[in-house]
Amino acid sequence: EAMLSAAKSRRDATSNQILGELAENLSGLEAARRTEVLASTSLLPQSELTFKAALAGYETGRVDFATLLDAQRQIRQARQSQIKAQAEAQMRLADIERILGEDL
Repeated sequence: EAMLSAAKSRRDATSNQILGELAENLSGLEAARRTEVLASTSLLPQSELTFKAALAGYETGRVDFATLLDAQRQIRQARQSQIKAQAEAQMRLADIERILGEDL
């Protein structure tokens, strides 16, 4: 009986650990997707508008070149955030598939 009880306890502990990992990866996947949407719908368009405004200002002589470069850097950072979020989502999805043992 003691061995059976110990085996059940180990099974329950393993089950809880797997469920915990699954929940962690699901929340990480959702966070990565929200980050990607934020970068795609807000950060990137805003950065592109800032760059266009800086370019127009540079062409008219009201903005210096450093400001134009900074605006372009903001676009690159927004794209980088978008790509990082996509990669994070793919890694979380791969972990979920590993836990479940099947492709989603």
